[in-house]
Amino acid sequence: MSIGKGISNSLTNFFLLCAIGVVIVIFGLCGWIYYQSNKIDDLNEEITTHKQTIITQSSTIKKLKADVEYNKQLTFELSKAEAEARSKSNEIIKSIPKQIKESEAFNTNAPDNIINFLRE
Repeated sequence: MSIGKGISNSLTNFFLLCAIGVVIVIFGLCGWIYYQSNKIDDLNEEITTHKQTIITQSSTIKKLKADVEYNKQLTFELSKAEAEARSKSNEIIKSIPKQIKESEAFNTNAPDNIINFLRE
């Protein structure tokens, strides 16, 4: 009977060690799951932050594109107005008779205030 008790104690000890091992593995897996869950939560927060940043940058880009288009239109209109003004001034200069262009009054310097006014 002592052999039976020895085997019984050995089996009991073996099952106890197995149970302790299983409990340790379960606690380890629970810890690992907890860590992974926290990591996922952190990543989800980061994703939310990135989404908000993308939305903000997207609206800024749309505004900048609209500004670029508006600036292109203004530049086109200014160029057109400048070309028209240049064309008119060229026509006026061409319409001045040669006699007047060669006169002394035509070739004298204008007063500074008139030059400044014309530059504006």
